[in-house]
Amino acid sequence: MADEVLLFLIWGVSCSKIGWDSVMRMSVNLRDLFLYEAFLYYNPLLLVTMMVWFWGINLWVFAQANVNYAKFFDLDQNHHLSHREIWKMSEIIQFLSAASVKKYII
Repeated sequence: MADEVLLFLIWGVSCSKIGWDSVMRMSVNLRDLFLYEAFLYYNPLLLVTMMVWFWGINLWVFAQANVNYAKFFDLDQNHHLSHREIWKMSEIIQFLSAASVKKYII
């Protein structure tokens, strides 16, 4: 698990570095316009992605503390999502967001 997290972080930092270097090669006026438009287009999507990641972290903390959140939130005891399933959804959203940003940059 720790190896996967490390690889994911290395991948994220590498993609961020490549994207930032591409933006810094633009002229100043074009860069300002690009950053303004990118913020407008991708801010809501990134906020939703962060919300889903934090939801998974919240469920993971509940699981580590042996809190029966399904009973607490009056969920069906047999049919609720675990933190791993939430993280899978957030990984898909994050991949689609990154692919969209990359396509927007190019």
